[in-house]
Amino acid sequence: MHQVRLRMTRILSTVLIAVLMVSLFSGCGAKGNTEAEGPSNEPNTPPQQEAEQKDPVTLKFPIWSTITEDLLNDLDLVNEYKKVNPHVTIELELLKDTEYENTMKIRNAANELPDIMPLKSSWLINFKDNLLPLDDMDIAKNNMFAADFAVDGHILGVPESQFNEFVWYHKSIFEEYGIEIPKTWGEFVAAAQKIKDGGKYIPVAMGGKDAWPNYPFNEFMPSLVANDGDYWSTMATKDEPFTKGEAFYEAYVKIQQLYDAKVMGPDPLGVGFDQSKLMFGSKQAAMIALGQWFGSDLKSMTDVDMNDIGAFLLPVRDSEDEPFNTVSMVDTFYTIPKTSKHPEEAEEFLTWFFSDAWYPKYMTEAQLQSTMKDVKIDLGTTFNGAFEVSNLNYVLNKAGNEDYKKIESAIKFDVKKMGQDMMAGKDFDKMMEEMNNSWKNARSKLK
Repeated sequence: MHQVRLRMTRILSTVLIAVLMVSLFSGCGAKGNTEAEGPSNEPNTPPQQEAEQKDPVTLKFPIWSTITEDLLNDLDLVNEYKKVNPHVTIELELLKDTEYENTMKIRNAANELPDIMPLKSSWLINFKDNLLPLDDMDIAKNNMFAADFAVDGHILGVPESQFNEFVWYHKSIFEEYGIEIPKTWGEFVAAAQKIKDGGKYIPVAMGGKDAWPNYPFNEFMPSLVANDGDYWSTMATKDEPFTKGEAFYEAYVKIQQLYDAKVMGPDPLGVGFDQSKLMFGSKQAAMIALGQWFGSDLKSMTDVDMNDIGAFLLPVRDSEDEPFNTVSMVDTFYTIPKTSKHPEEAEEFLTWFFSDAWYPKYMTEAQLQSTMKDVKIDLGTTFNGAFEVSNLNYVLNKAGNEDYKKIESAIKFDVKKMGQDMMAGKDFDKMMEEMNNSWKNARSKLK
């Protein structure tokens, strides 16, 4: 009996051990299947942590304007973008505006172009073989002007801003002399003459020493008279575009009239841009003709009363029955060079740059107009009434085609230098005759 009991105890012990072993191995097997096949119970890695786990990337981003540099720094572009992509660092580099294009050409020869390369519209042709097409990007499709500047059928750059050219003026001086906002070229010249006759103020500040400040007149007025934003390309189809009756000649007749009136101070060629800016800001001058970008300069000047500053579009028409042609400029085309080591990250950055997260506040701070559809920017009270003119017509300024570029290079065609010569009193008709001869000769070599 004792032996039976002992045998039964051993059997029960064996069964119990077997049951325990089966349970143990079943548990291990279930755990193994969960890890191999089933979803993990561990929380997902947050997107920000995933971004931080990516390899660090630095995007090189050169700029040519101290105004742009100040804006990007004030709005903290670098750190704002790091909130979106912590692994990406935007490396800003300020270059002199007069050296920017040549610097990019030198770097291009060394295959050292940046990851994001801002360009002027006229430079797109020069770098067309080195830029990635951006046609498929939403920021290109949603941009109002990008397609207008396509090169060989491809969008190579997305323009950042749109702006117009204005005559900035002191409201109090206009009120003092009872001057209304001029609506024709004759009224503009007459307003300047009236202020000159008063003897208290320089009518129009001009930094002629630097040449480029005369661009609202010498560079843009031929296109306005022609109502042709691509007038440089049109000129390239003509043998003698400096002949009476041609838009260039007729525009320059008006400009010469303004220079001959001596309304730009006693020595406009002895004054540089910085001096002319200070003359206007300190109310020594009543007016100054410059682009919309000049608003940022004025705001940075501590002694300027912005409530006394107004702006109107430069009128070039002869009567109010004619269209009021005004230049519309688009500037700073963002491109991605083919040599960029981080093209995907560059595209992501540009998509963010033109998004609601950044673009509207940047344009508002810069006081420039949007190039993106359905994005409107409040320009403030300075521009009240500026666009309230009859028959307003925007002329989209372009830089000229390759034929024009070849002629320009061959004869060293420089309208700003022509403006300096005109201020200095060079014989106008002789200048036009010399230009016709040079132009015709250069154009003959294109055929």
